[in-house]
Amino acid sequence: ALSSPCQRYYHGRPMTRYLPPPTTTMRGQLSKRELNKALNTHLYDSDISFLSKSDEDYALDALADAFQDDPLFSWFAGLEGEDPERDQKMYKLGRILNAHVNHRFFSGSRGVALGVRTTESMVCCMTLAPSSCVRERMVDHIIAMFKYGAPPMYKSKEKSKYGPYSLQRMQKLNVLLEKRKDHMKGTKRWIQLQSIGVRSEQQWKGYGKKMLQLLTQTANSLNASIYLETDSESNESLYKHFGFHTVEKVNLCVSGDDSPAANFTVYLMRKDPSG
Repeated sequence: ALSSPCQRYYHGRPMTRYLPPPTTTMRGQLSKRELNKALNTHLYDSDISFLSKSDEDYALDALADAFQDDPLFSWFAGLEGEDPERDQKMYKLGRILNAHVNHRFFSGSRGVALGVRTTESMVCCMTLAPSSCVRERMVDHIIAMFKYGAPPMYKSKEKSKYGPYSLQRMQKLNVLLEKRKDHMKGTKRWIQLQSIGVRSEQQWKGYGKKMLQLLTQTANSLNASIYLETDSESNESLYKHFGFHTVEKVNLCVSGDDSPAANFTVYLMRKDPSG
């Protein structure tokens, strides 16, 4: 997402994020303003800051790096055997997919983007959508196509560089949108964890833990649930440590795909407010 003046960095310290005038959301859903205000409260004395449009390029670079070995993105790519260009292909795929998914967060039009960075680079990034903003609009996909281009498997000159079922595998994700509606039906106030990633050389240093602690503290203060989708048993275990539970395991498979990696499991999880 993308739009309002956001918190910036000043000598390594976060400055206050501008909050727009209050707006009325439909049916008592969680608003962007409520989410921003609660995050501001919990960001005090933290090295996590709001990100804006000017941070987008750095954040996408961090996410592309973080997702190079991601199981779901690897399933999309369908690269088998020793591919000398694997790293470049995965980085390109990760960057453009994250751009399509997250571009409206950096302006604030769909939700919030947060990150941690050093003087050299963006270390990690997390994007969050309040329940009033989770609906995806066709116009946003069109804008993303014009701005970032289509993913490589949609391009005649590039699709042969990826697996034969790469495009169909990506399209299978549509089922997750319906699953999300089913599992959050009747819940008005909730936050969707859209994306979270830590640059590979900065992993296991506590950055992801800080992000998730901020998310859970903020959600509890708002009396809001959290919903996410993840793609491995190890990630499922990690989120369970933070109080999430699995509401469904979804098997994705493309008709006619009989490769060893044909079946892929996505874990749908939620956490309800505690205390």
